[in-house]
Amino acid sequence: MEVDETLRSFVEVHLERALGRIFQQQAVQVEVHLVDTNTAKGGVDQSARITLRVPGVPAMHVEETSDDVRKAVVGACERLERAAKRWLDKHHHHAGGAALADLPVEES
Repeated sequence: MEVDETLRSFVEVHLERALGRIFQQQAVQVEVHLVDTNTAKGGVDQSARITLRVPGVPAMHVEETSDDVRKAVVGACERLERAAKRWLDKHHHHAGGAALADLPVEES
């Protein structure tokens, strides 16, 4: 799939929105793969695959498939945000720290 600057910017904005408040000051590595499996046929075949790596946290992998690549990106970013929040919430409780719900949230 060819990625133009508009699509690249769209992906960056949605990733920042999904992860910016969660991993504010940690080094984060994100890989995004956009795939159109049946280019000529159309249908629900465009996927966004995202891998998130943060030091000290197991890698998180999500995938969303849709009929439109932008819908797939939005869906994958939402899944990634939920997965990251779940992991942080679970590990803060086990460590005796504050839950994610107790952490301050920056409004954009």
